[in-house]
Amino acid sequence: MQRLYKRGRIWYGWVYEQGLRVTRTTKCRDRNAAEVVAKQWERDAADPDYAAARTATLTDALKLLLNLDEEEVGAGRRSRGTVDFHEAKSGHLVRVFETDEAEQYVPFPLSRLRPHHVDGYISRRRSEGVADTTVAKELIVLRKSLRLAVRAGLWRGRVEEVIPVAFSPGYRPRKRALTDQELSALLAELTPDRAACVAFIVATSACWGEVERARREDVGEGLAAVHIRGTKRETRARDVPLVLPFQNSLLTYAVEHAGGTDGLLFTPWGNVRRGLLEACTRAGIAPCSPNDLRRTFANWMVEAGVPLYIVAQLMGHKDTRMLERVYGRQRTDQLALAVARAVPGLRAIEEAPGPDCSNSVAAVLDSAGFPGLDGLVAPPASAATVMPITRRNTKARQNLRSGGPLMSDEMKVPGPGIEPGTRGFSVPCSTS
Repeated sequence: MQRLYKRGRIWYGWVYEQGLRVTRTTKCRDRNAAEVVAKQWERDAADPDYAAARTATLTDALKLLLNLDEEEVGAGRRSRGTVDFHEAKSGHLVRVFETDEAEQYVPFPLSRLRPHHVDGYISRRRSEGVADTTVAKELIVLRKSLRLAVRAGLWRGRVEEVIPVAFSPGYRPRKRALTDQELSALLAELTPDRAACVAFIVATSACWGEVERARREDVGEGLAAVHIRGTKRETRARDVPLVLPFQNSLLTYAVEHAGGTDGLLFTPWGNVRRGLLEACTRAGIAPCSPNDLRRTFANWMVEAGVPLYIVAQLMGHKDTRMLERVYGRQRTDQLALAVARAVPGLRAIEEAPGPDCSNSVAAVLDSAGFPGLDGLVAPPASAATVMPITRRNTKARQNLRSGGPLMSDEMKVPGPGIEPGTRGFSVPCSTS
C-alpha cells in the first residue's frame, strides 16, 4: 500500500522496502501518472528480481562478460587477448546503443531491447563501412552478454528473438600459404632480425603473440625442440620438435639473427602486418600476414605426409577441425602430387630425369643472409604435370616416395597397417 501527497506541484509517495518506509518523489505533476509510478515502486519492492531486470542496462550486461573474462584469465582458462577482443567489441556496442548525438552516455535499458534495435545496429555499422565479418563478431559479444544477463536475472528476454539467426557474414577462411620460393623471396626483402621472426613462425607454427613472448631459453639444446608460450587455450602452450630439414634450417637462421634483449628472443616489431605487406610488394609476391606464415607451416607439414592429428598437436589445436577447414588446405599442385603418390600405377613409373630437372634448393639471399631451405624441392606448376612426374630427377622421386618433398630421405611412410591397402585400383599410363 502506498500513500501519495503533494508537495508544491510535485506528487510524492512512500512505500515499504524490507520493512522500512521509504519516501520518494514521483517527479509527476499529474496524480494519475503519480499513481502509476507508485504502483511500480510496490511491484519492485515485492519482487527485487523484477526490479533488477527493469533497471539493468546494456552496459551492465557487458560488464558481466568482461568480469567473467577477468576471472577466466586469473584461472588460466582464457587469454588476455580474448579480454581485449571483448572490450573492443563492447566499445562499439556502447557507442551505438548508449551514446546520443551529443556523444553523451545515455543508458539503454535491457528491458527495451527488441529485434529492431539489433537490426538498426547492423545497419548503422554497415553504413560506417564495417564488414559483416566484424559485425558478426560484435553480435557474438552481445549474445554472450545477454545470456549472462539472463542467468544473473538482469534480463527476462530471449536471446534468439533479438539476435538475427539468419545473419551470415559470408566469412571465407584465407587459404594463403607460401611456397618455398616465395618464402625465400620474402626473407630476402627483410632485415635479418625481421626475417628471423618470419623464419621462426614457419619453423614452429607460432602465432604472432607467441613470437613476441619467445625467449632464448625456449630453444632446446641442439635445436631439437622449441617451447612455444601459447596462452589462448591450454593446448597452445606446447613443445614443437624440429624433425624436418626445413624446420632446422629456418630455426638455425632465426636463432643466429634474432636480436632480442633481456632474455627475449626477438626485438619488437611495431606494425608487423604493414612490414610484411611492404616486403611482399618488394619481393613481387602476393601479400601475407603472420597467420599466413603459420598456415604455411601446416601446409608444408601436410604436404610432407604428416597426419593431421599430429599437425594439430604441433599447432596447439584441440582437434583436426581447423586443419581440415583452414590450415591444412592444399594447393592444386599439391593435391596433384598427393594423388600421384596415392595411385600405385603412377608411383611405379620409372624414367630418366628430363633436361629441366634440378636438385637445387632456394638460392642464397644476400640482404638477409638466409642460406636456403633444406629438404625443399619446387612443386609442379599445375595439375597437368602429374602424368609426366617421372621426368623429375631421382632425388625428387625418392622424396615423393618417402612422404613428400619436405621429408628427408631417411623418413619412410608406413604400410597400410590395419586399414586395407588400395591395391585394387589401376589407371592407364604411358612411359613413352
